[in-house]
Amino acid sequence: MATATPPNISARIFYGLRTDIKQNAHYLTDSDIIYPAGGVIVIHNHIQKKQKFIRLQDKHKPIKSLVLAPNRRWLALNEIAEEGQKPIITIYDLTTYKRRKILTVPFENSTAREFACVQFTFDSKYLVAITGEPDWYLYYYNWDKGKVESHAKAQNPSGQGTVESVQCNPSDATLVVITGPYTFRIMNVSETVWRQWGWCKAENINITTCMWLTSDRIMFGTDNGVIMMVENGELRQNCIFQAIDVTEMSLKKVDVEAAEGEKTSTTTVEATSSEQVVETECYPVEHFTNFNKGFAYACGPGYVHMFEKESPHHWRKRNLYRISKKSYKHTREHPLWSPLDAIQHITIDPNQETLLITTLRKQLYYVKLFGQHMLQNPEIAFNELGPAMHYGRINSLSMCAWKPIFMTSGEQDKSIRIWNYMTDDVEMIKLYQEEIHCVSLHPTGLFAIVGFSDKLRFMVVLIDDFEVMREFPIRNCKRAKFSTNGHLFAAVNGQIIQVFSSVSFQNVYNLKGHNGRITSLAWSANDLTLVSCGTEGAVYEWNMSSGHRVGEVILKTNQFNACAANSNGKTTYCVGTDGEIKEVGSNTIRRNLGLIGCALDTIVLSRSDLMLFITGGEGGVAAVQLPLLDKAIFNEFHMHNKKVIGIALSYDDQTLVSVAEDSSICLWRLTNAEGRAVALDKDFAYSKEILISKKDLQEKINSINLLSTRMSELETEHTYQLRQAEATQAEKLKEVHEGYCAAIEELKEKNEQMENEHTHEIGMIQQDIAKLRSGHERTLQALEADFNIRLISEYDRYQSLEDKTARMRKDYEQRLDDLAESKRQALRQLNDMFEARLEEKDILLQELQEQADLEKREHETIKSSIEEDADREIIEIRTAYEVQLKEEKDANVRLKGETGLMKKKLISANKEIDEFKHQISQLKAEHKQFQKVISTLERDVADLKKEISERDGTIQDKEKRIYELKRKKQELEKYKFVLNFKITELKNQIEPKEQAIRELKVQIDDMENEELKLLNTKHDLELKINQLNEKVASAKKDFLHEANRNMTLKNTLKKIKIDLHNMTANFQDPTQLKLSVKALFQKYVEDIDFLRSREAEDEAIREFNRQREHLEKQLAGLRAQLAKSLGGAKGDIRKIMDENCTLLGEINNLRIELKSTRNRCFQMESILGLSARYIPPTTARAKLKHITEDREKIDEKFKQKIEEREEIIVALKEENERLLAKVRCLDDEATGEPLDFNVRYSLTQRPNVESAPAQDDEAEDPPDAT
Repeated sequence: MATATPPNISARIFYGLRTDIKQNAHYLTDSDIIYPAGGVIVIHNHIQKKQKFIRLQDKHKPIKSLVLAPNRRWLALNEIAEEGQKPIITIYDLTTYKRRKILTVPFENSTAREFACVQFTFDSKYLVAITGEPDWYLYYYNWDKGKVESHAKAQNPSGQGTVESVQCNPSDATLVVITGPYTFRIMNVSETVWRQWGWCKAENINITTCMWLTSDRIMFGTDNGVIMMVENGELRQNCIFQAIDVTEMSLKKVDVEAAEGEKTSTTTVEATSSEQVVETECYPVEHFTNFNKGFAYACGPGYVHMFEKESPHHWRKRNLYRISKKSYKHTREHPLWSPLDAIQHITIDPNQETLLITTLRKQLYYVKLFGQHMLQNPEIAFNELGPAMHYGRINSLSMCAWKPIFMTSGEQDKSIRIWNYMTDDVEMIKLYQEEIHCVSLHPTGLFAIVGFSDKLRFMVVLIDDFEVMREFPIRNCKRAKFSTNGHLFAAVNGQIIQVFSSVSFQNVYNLKGHNGRITSLAWSANDLTLVSCGTEGAVYEWNMSSGHRVGEVILKTNQFNACAANSNGKTTYCVGTDGEIKEVGSNTIRRNLGLIGCALDTIVLSRSDLMLFITGGEGGVAAVQLPLLDKAIFNEFHMHNKKVIGIALSYDDQTLVSVAEDSSICLWRLTNAEGRAVALDKDFAYSKEILISKKDLQEKINSINLLSTRMSELETEHTYQLRQAEATQAEKLKEVHEGYCAAIEELKEKNEQMENEHTHEIGMIQQDIAKLRSGHERTLQALEADFNIRLISEYDRYQSLEDKTARMRKDYEQRLDDLAESKRQALRQLNDMFEARLEEKDILLQELQEQADLEKREHETIKSSIEEDADREIIEIRTAYEVQLKEEKDANVRLKGETGLMKKKLISANKEIDEFKHQISQLKAEHKQFQKVISTLERDVADLKKEISERDGTIQDKEKRIYELKRKKQELEKYKFVLNFKITELKNQIEPKEQAIRELKVQIDDMENEELKLLNTKHDLELKINQLNEKVASAKKDFLHEANRNMTLKNTLKKIKIDLHNMTANFQDPTQLKLSVKALFQKYVEDIDFLRSREAEDEAIREFNRQREHLEKQLAGLRAQLAKSLGGAKGDIRKIMDENCTLLGEINNLRIELKSTRNRCFQMESILGLSARYIPPTTARAKLKHITEDREKIDEKFKQKIEEREEIIVALKEENERLLAKVRCLDDEATGEPLDFNVRYSLTQRPNVESAPAQDDEAEDPPDAT
């Protein structure tokens, strides 16, 4: 039953990693890792194997880097803008997985397309971003408000160098360091103004990485493997290290180092500049990562160096990590370091227990921090986090029915991998030397067919390997697939589909019909139908019972990429480059529906025929509703951002697997498959059986038996050794116990003595405390009395001030009343003047009041300060005595603790003794090995000394030999001088002879050239004679043809005359005459009309072919003549060009003559009435009369023509004989001068002779009837 909506799918697991993004992996928690993959950001819980996804708004937009905030709550995506647009930074909330803010460049005149680097400040409130070229501007964002608080130029003031990194201070949000090749700037912002301070002279240093080691120290690395330090804005010249060799970093100040002298680390580099570093193989220092317990960086081929912090000024190398053989087990058989394993990013988990790295491979690697020390294990290998991924393109995908597994093959890594989508792991990996083009997994999961570059192999899937069972001679097989039930499999061999039996391996059918590349094969559920499609636009349906093609659809405007057949094989769904779904059935396209507006790549149909999944475009997966209606109803889901090259559905229709070009794999879960998925048996369960070869099984059984025997022997041996060790240890324990008992008695006596002393000390301390307490009480009473007196005096002063204030208030009030009474009348008259004075008096009163309040507050402040001082002194004195009392109590407790510690130390000392004994035994063994090495080295030294003495003797012999050779050399130089003198004399004699030889050679060359010219001329004449003979033969053929034609026409005219004569008997009977004329008309016009017209056309075609053959022969002769005469003189070329022009003229004349001849033939037929369908009787009589009257004239014309033809033949024969005679004469002549004249004469005469037949043809035509 059809459902109302298309099926929904949700991504469950997404395997992959985008290596084109910087800082592409971060720890959110100890178990959650965030990294980009495909078109999403993956949050992967590697412990629970669960994932969450942040879907990007535009999955195809390039991303420069991923930056995680220090509080691990915000994630910033540095996105690269398109041409003409501004770059943006998108910030996501990692608690809600939604976009929080979008930041961009606030200025319109910015031309940068990307931010070169982005970094959060330590409090995660601000974000520092620097644009790329050509701007190189620093922007300081308050990102939560979405505004730029300040900005500045980030590049060097000189314009030299580029910016690659910005690092924010771990405790100051206003301080950053900007680094890059030939760039180092420490910048500080104050009130929106950025200023540079400290050391910045990095014009000759290519800086590759940088970090804040502490809040006042900056450590950076260079491309030549040097680590430098900047402290408080100054470059530390005594802190320059070689990154690959340094094992200890001491960053104390210069004066401290000078005072310590020899105590500083011997491994630190004391060079004052990078030029003084010892020349070794240089690797750049990259990816500094700082954490509380130390720091790490990458330097060398796949190496990560980790330093542990021992003190604020001292770090020591603890471990060295590398992608080693263990990490290569899933990538190649013979590990060698590859540029693909160059480290791209380093990150540390929040608990500082795990270090995670990424490389150019699409794989995460991790290692546990603070494990074994490098003294125990010099190199610790990285482990792969999650399943081992393909690197390079995945070119094939196949799903199993009986087991929850699927198989993939890698094009670049040449590997086959079997994945389990229930456990989310890789079960088996197999590497090969040959290229792999396709794979197909048997429904049982126990067999597979793999298409290699040389052969197609049928393989058995064992427990940990693939074993080849049968090989088929099919090279570069791009498509192969098992049938639904597994008893057959089809493989593409070029443009042929070969079907084999999985049991007998016989070639059952060879299916031929495609003339393009075959892109897909699909079996029906009952295996009775096989559907194939190709790039030529054809979809073929094959009957597997007979091997015949039973259906086809060809659409040349489309290239089909994939097809899927339903369970009964009667309906096929196809997709191709036109972006439409085609439902094919009964040799027709039933429906043709558009989907996503771009090319579609793959298709898969569920076993229930109710769910259809299609991929297309850049990584989209569409779930289409079935059955198809007039308009496609679908849901589109996006995870990949590259083209999906394979898609498969599990046997229970619950899991969908898709793989893309970037080697990413997505496992989808069907969320609303109820009613759509096939109904499985309740007892259905996936198979867990595996195959193992008998040989391997026997080896494993033998190894188990051997190990069991060995185990029993070891148990017996261990029991015996344990008994002996127990007896030995019992004796030692007895001795140690006696010693411990004695030591315990001594310690008890000491403890009692110390307790007595401690009791006496406590008594003395208590007496002192009593004395101090009484003295303190007396002092306190004196202070109380003193302060009471002071308080009384201050209180009296306060009372007097209050009385004074009251008196002043009363005085002023009285004065005001008096003034009011005495001058009330004046106030009424001068109200304005006295209002001002009244205001002044009010202000004065307020001031006095304020003064009184101020004095009161001062008094209270003095009082409170005196009280506080007294209380503080009391508290300090009390605290001091209480501290002394507490110290005494602590000392008592400490002494008791030390007693317990002594007991524990006694126990630990015994353990250390045992460890030291074990170490001594190990050291003795090492000492023996070193003695053996020393003895071998001493023997080598003796041998080398002996060899040196022998070589000294050899050197002396060689020096003697050299002396003798030098003496012989002097004698040979004398002899050489004599020989040089003789050589000069002989040269003087040879020169005139050589001149004579050269002159003779020139004469010989001239004679050879003349001979070649004569031979070429002779060959040209032979060719011309052959051509003339051919012309004569063609003229004879034309004459015979015309004679036959003339005879045919005469016979026809004779028959017409006889019929006309017979018709004259019916002149008196019009009816009979009409019938006879009609019969005559039907005999010579209607019956002969078609034949004559057909004969005329055939004759014209034969004439054209004859002329064409004749001209082609002439042209071939001319080409041969031209090819042979290329080396001749210019005169010969001119002759050939003239002859060619003459021939072209002849061709044009012949064409004109042919055209005119056809026109005259048509006129002749019209005159005779042979081409007309209906002619009136009067017109017929007139034509017959005209024909009978001109009979004699026509006979005369034909006779005259025959005579002219005979004359032409005679003339041609004479010309031929004359030319042959001239050729014979030329053979006898010694020079070629007469030859040129004769050749010119024959060339000028031949066109006249050849034009004669054309003139005869004109004469042959009958006169115009008009």
